[in-house]
Amino acid sequence: MRLVSIFNSLQGEGRFQGYPSAFVRLYGCNLRCRYCDTHNSLVGGNYFEKSPSEIAGDINSNAIYDLCVTGGEPLCQREELSELLRLLKGKRIDIETNGSMDVSPVFEDFRAYNTSSEIYFSIDWKCPGSGNPVFDPKNIGFLKKSGAGWLKFVVSDEADLRFAEEKLPLLEGVETFISPVFGEGKSFKGAADFVGNHKNVRLQLQLHKILGIE
Repeated sequence: MRLVSIFNSLQGEGRFQGYPSAFVRLYGCNLRCRYCDTHNSLVGGNYFEKSPSEIAGDINSNAIYDLCVTGGEPLCQREELSELLRLLKGKRIDIETNGSMDVSPVFEDFRAYNTSSEIYFSIDWKCPGSGNPVFDPKNIGFLKKSGAGWLKFVVSDEADLRFAEEKLPLLEGVETFISPVFGEGKSFKGAADFVGNHKNVRLQLQLHKILGIE
């Protein structure tokens, strides 16, 4: 597998925000978002390679319960990712994905392995401000049926908030976050007001960036 880094930190986003977590940051992504904060994980950056079994050995020997597999885009290495998931033992796994691909095949692979781990998917629905407003709608059905994850709108302006508002009727029963682009403070107040005026959505600020950690 192509990797950028393996490290320990605090989970900065999503349902498990604030918990200690191991991170596996994979290399390569099929999108190029305007506000991307992991440019070193895109094509043209530096990476190293380890087999799924080598990565699993690193993670299984780590006492931290939570694991976040992020990128880049983890589903760009789909077969190797499924092999890694098969080898992990007793972890609560959060896979961060940009939402452009259906996550259900990876989930079904994982369920077939009958491992001692849990798995969840943090799925983006890219807004126009990203420059890549793409999304696989099968992910909505997946979240509603499985409950194994949540959906996130990263918003940079009022147009992104209107975009998210248009999609909310499709997301009844789906845990949904509104996450303003970090460093664009003007979007914080708008996102907070939006959450205050809509049901069943939560404001998410990137805790790791606030704390100045990876």
